[in-house]
Amino acid sequence: MFRELAGLAMGAAEWQLFRARFLVHDKKVVVVLAHDNRKLDYYALYYLRNFMGRKYADRAVILTDEEAACKMARKMKKEGLLPDSARICLYPEERIRRLYQYYSFYKFSDKIVFTYTDSPGDNQLGKALRETAVDERDAVCLGFYHLRGIPEREGAGGRAYV
Repeated sequence: MFRELAGLAMGAAEWQLFRARFLVHDKKVVVVLAHDNRKLDYYALYYLRNFMGRKYADRAVILTDEEAACKMARKMKKEGLLPDSARICLYPEERIRRLYQYYSFYKFSDKIVFTYTDSPGDNQLGKALRETAVDERDAVCLGFYHLRGIPEREGAGGRAYV
Protein backbone atom coordinates (compact mmCIF):
# COMPACT_ATOMS: atom_id res chain seq x y z
CA MET A 1 0.00 0.00 0.00
CA PHE A 2 2.87 2.36 0.74
CA ARG A 3 4.22 1.82 -2.77
CA GLU A 4 0.87 2.83 -4.29
CA LEU A 5 0.66 5.95 -2.14
CA ALA A 6 4.21 6.90 -3.06
CA GLY A 7 3.34 6.38 -6.73
CA LEU A 8 0.33 8.68 -6.40
CA ALA A 9 2.45 11.35 -4.71
CA MET A 10 5.00 11.07 -7.52
CA GLY A 11 2.18 11.35 -10.06
CA ALA A 12 0.83 14.49 -8.38
CA ALA A 13 4.32 16.01 -8.42
CA GLU A 14 4.73 14.99 -12.06
CA TRP A 15 1.47 16.75 -12.96
CA GLN A 16 2.62 19.96 -11.28
CA LEU A 17 5.96 19.84 -13.12
CA PHE A 18 4.19 19.07 -16.39
CA ARG A 19 1.76 21.97 -15.94
CA ALA A 20 4.63 24.37 -15.29
CA ARG A 21 6.78 23.11 -18.18
CA PHE A 22 4.01 23.13 -20.82
CA LEU A 23 2.05 26.07 -19.36
CA VAL A 24 -1.14 24.02 -19.13
CA HIS A 25 -4.15 26.22 -18.44
CA ASP A 26 -7.88 26.37 -19.20
CA LYS A 27 -7.34 27.08 -22.91
CA LYS A 28 -5.01 24.12 -23.52
CA VAL A 29 -5.80 20.42 -23.95
CA VAL A 30 -3.42 17.48 -23.57
CA VAL A 31 -3.59 14.26 -25.59
CA VAL A 32 -1.34 11.39 -24.52
CA LEU A 33 -0.80 8.75 -27.22
CA ALA A 34 -0.13 5.41 -25.58
CA HIS A 35 0.38 3.47 -28.84
CA ASP A 36 -1.59 0.49 -27.49
CA ASN A 37 -3.87 0.89 -30.51
CA ARG A 38 -2.60 2.82 -33.56
CA LYS A 39 -6.08 3.49 -34.98
CA LEU A 40 -7.19 4.95 -31.68
CA ASP A 41 -4.14 7.24 -31.62
CA TYR A 42 -4.85 8.32 -35.20
CA TYR A 43 -8.48 9.20 -34.49
CA ALA A 44 -7.47 10.99 -31.28
CA LEU A 45 -5.37 13.28 -33.45
CA TYR A 46 -7.83 13.44 -36.32
CA TYR A 47 -10.65 14.76 -34.09
CA LEU A 48 -8.42 16.92 -31.89
CA ARG A 49 -9.81 20.17 -33.37
CA ASN A 50 -13.33 19.06 -32.42
CA PHE A 51 -12.20 18.31 -28.86
CA MET A 52 -10.49 21.69 -28.64
CA GLY A 53 -13.69 23.38 -29.80
CA ARG A 54 -15.77 21.51 -27.25
CA LYS A 55 -13.37 22.54 -24.46
CA TYR A 56 -12.95 26.14 -25.72
CA ALA A 57 -9.21 25.56 -26.09
CA ASP A 58 -6.90 27.26 -28.52
CA ARG A 59 -3.77 25.16 -27.93
CA ALA A 60 -2.88 21.51 -27.54
CA VAL A 61 -0.01 19.40 -26.27
CA ILE A 62 0.42 15.96 -27.81
CA LEU A 63 2.61 13.61 -25.77
CA THR A 64 4.02 10.24 -26.66
CA ASP A 65 7.04 8.15 -25.80
CA GLU A 66 7.32 6.71 -29.30
CA GLU A 67 9.03 8.30 -32.29
CA ALA A 68 6.64 6.70 -34.82
CA ALA A 69 3.67 8.41 -33.16
CA CYS A 70 5.55 11.72 -33.26
CA LYS A 71 6.17 11.27 -36.97
CA MET A 72 2.49 10.52 -37.58
CA ALA A 73 1.47 13.64 -35.64
CA ARG A 74 4.01 15.83 -37.46
CA LYS A 75 2.79 14.56 -40.82
CA MET A 76 -0.83 15.22 -39.88
CA LYS A 77 0.11 18.73 -38.70
CA LYS A 78 1.97 19.42 -41.94
CA GLU A 79 -1.10 18.35 -43.94
CA GLY A 80 -3.37 20.62 -41.91
CA LEU A 81 -5.22 17.90 -40.00
CA LEU A 82 -3.84 19.20 -36.70
CA PRO A 83 -3.97 22.82 -35.57
CA ASP A 84 -0.82 24.89 -35.94
CA SER A 85 -0.94 25.57 -32.21
CA ALA A 86 -0.51 21.87 -31.38
CA ARG A 87 2.82 21.08 -29.74
CA ILE A 88 4.12 17.55 -30.34
CA CYS A 89 6.51 16.24 -27.69
CA LEU A 90 8.40 13.07 -26.93
CA TYR A 91 8.08 12.41 -23.21
CA PRO A 92 9.61 9.59 -21.16
CA GLU A 93 7.38 6.54 -20.73
CA GLU A 94 7.95 6.39 -16.98
CA ARG A 95 6.76 9.99 -16.55
CA ILE A 96 3.68 9.36 -18.70
CA ARG A 97 2.86 6.30 -16.58
CA ARG A 98 3.13 8.39 -13.42
CA LEU A 99 0.71 10.94 -14.85
CA TYR A 100 -1.68 8.16 -15.89
CA GLN A 101 -1.51 6.47 -12.48
CA TYR A 102 -2.36 9.74 -10.78
CA TYR A 103 -5.09 10.53 -13.32
CA SER A 104 -6.60 7.06 -12.80
CA PHE A 105 -6.83 7.79 -9.09
CA TYR A 106 -7.91 11.44 -9.33
CA LYS A 107 -9.28 12.94 -12.54
CA PHE A 108 -7.53 16.28 -12.13
CA SER A 109 -8.60 17.72 -15.49
CA ASP A 110 -11.23 17.07 -18.14
CA LYS A 111 -8.86 18.50 -20.76
CA ILE A 112 -6.44 15.59 -20.75
CA VAL A 113 -7.02 12.21 -22.39
CA PHE A 114 -4.93 9.04 -22.48
CA THR A 115 -5.31 6.46 -25.25
CA TYR A 116 -4.44 3.44 -23.10
CA THR A 117 -6.39 0.28 -23.90
CA ASP A 118 -4.25 -2.38 -22.23
CA SER A 119 -3.58 -0.88 -18.82
CA PRO A 120 -4.71 -1.15 -16.20
CA GLY A 121 -5.70 -4.75 -16.74
CA ASP A 122 -9.42 -4.05 -16.40
CA ASN A 123 -9.39 -1.13 -18.85
CA GLN A 124 -12.98 -0.70 -20.02
CA LEU A 125 -12.00 0.93 -23.31
CA GLY A 126 -9.86 -2.02 -24.33
CA LYS A 127 -12.61 -4.40 -23.29
CA ALA A 128 -15.22 -2.45 -25.30
CA LEU A 129 -13.03 -2.40 -28.41
CA ARG A 130 -12.35 -6.13 -28.18
CA GLU A 131 -15.79 -7.41 -27.21
CA THR A 132 -18.33 -5.05 -28.81
CA ALA A 133 -19.10 -3.37 -32.13
CA VAL A 134 -17.57 -0.10 -30.89
CA ASP A 135 -14.73 0.94 -33.19
CA GLU A 136 -11.85 3.31 -32.56
CA ARG A 137 -13.52 6.27 -34.26
CA ASP A 138 -16.66 5.91 -32.11
CA ALA A 139 -14.53 5.48 -28.98
CA VAL A 140 -12.61 8.69 -29.62
CA CYS A 141 -15.55 10.88 -30.59
CA LEU A 142 -18.06 9.63 -28.07
CA GLY A 143 -15.92 8.19 -25.27
CA PHE A 144 -12.78 10.33 -25.05
CA TYR A 145 -13.90 13.64 -26.41
CA HIS A 146 -17.61 13.42 -25.52
CA LEU A 147 -18.63 15.01 -28.80
CA ARG A 148 -22.33 14.98 -29.57
CA GLY A 149 -21.77 12.90 -32.69
CA ILE A 150 -19.10 11.83 -35.13
CA PRO A 151 -18.19 14.85 -37.22
CA GLU A 152 -17.08 14.50 -40.82
CA ARG A 153 -14.01 16.24 -42.11
CA GLU A 154 -13.70 17.77 -45.53
CA GLY A 155 -10.52 16.99 -47.36
CA ALA A 156 -9.59 14.03 -45.21
CA GLY A 157 -9.81 11.75 -48.20
CA GLY A 158 -9.48 8.61 -46.10
CA ARG A 159 -5.76 9.06 -45.49
CA ALA A 160 -4.30 6.20 -43.51
CA TYR A 161 -1.47 6.85 -41.10
CA VAL A 162 -1.79 3.65 -39.12
